[in-house]
This record gives sequence, structure tokens and C-alpha cells, in this order.
Amino acid sequence: MDSASLWASDDPLAGRDAFAKFLDHWSANTAFACVLAHDRGQAVGYAYGAPLSSSTSWWSKVTPPLPEPFVAETGHRTFALSELMVRTPWRGTGAARHIHDTLLASRSEQRVTLLVHREHVKVRALYESWGYEVVGEAVPFEGAPELCAMVLPLAA
Repeated sequence: MDSASLWASDDPLAGRDAFAKFLDHWSANTAFACVLAHDRGQAVGYAYGAPLSSSTSWWSKVTPPLPEPFVAETGHRTFALSELMVRTPWRGTGAARHIHDTLLASRSEQRVTLLVHREHVKVRALYESWGYEVVGEAVPFEGAPELCAMVLPLAA
């Protein structure tokens, strides 16, 4: 896939400017983590994220509203997986799971959360097969699509 097709989307979460904004936001966190995968010199994909801060608004747009004990963050409780991308030639090969698991292998948080397009049924089903559960839906900012908020407990 060339860079033009990567950014040629009407999806408000997929454009180059949105990507740069999200990457700048997450990488400013001192606990930011990123995994890049390569296969014989070719970029395969990546995943990145960071823990939710104690002042996060991550859960505030989730409906139905979640109980306070569930949304209470400490800065060390929940890792937010912001992005997981695998290039087309490596999709369906297990690369996404390997990148995901490598990113989370050394995390000390209790759980990981992510947002996935509600209409991306196959992607949501993939995350569910990995143990994630949908806890609600969210439109995190004006113009964003409806997303499913998902959570996966991490091994202690």
C-alpha cells in the first residue's frame, strides 16, 4: 500500500492530520509505548498507546455510563491501545496479534482498552476472539464515528 492510499480516507480518524494529532497526544505521555514490526526489511505494522491518566476523559463519552469504580483511573490502571495497524500483505497472518501481544507483554496495568468502529464487525470480532469485551459505545469528539469501547484484563 502506498502512502497516498493510506491517507485517502473520508474517515475522520484515518486522515494524515488526525493521525499526527493522535500520535502527538499519545507520544507526549512519558509512559508511551510503541512496537514496530518488520519482515525481511519490509514494514509490517505497528501498535502504540499509553496509560490513561488520573484526569482522563476517556470514559466520559461512553454510553451507557459506566460505574465510577470502573472508570476511576490512577495513571497506572489502564493502558489505552490507541492504534494497531497491519499492512495488507500481512493481514490474516497473525501479525496483528503478535504486534498486540508484544506491545502488552511488559505492561504492568490491570487492563487495556481500545476504541473500534462500531461498523467494523470483523475487527470487533477479532478483538473479542482475543478476549476483549465491549463495555459501551462512544463518539469521542464531534464528527467522530460511533465507536465501541472495549476492555481486556491483563494478567497480573
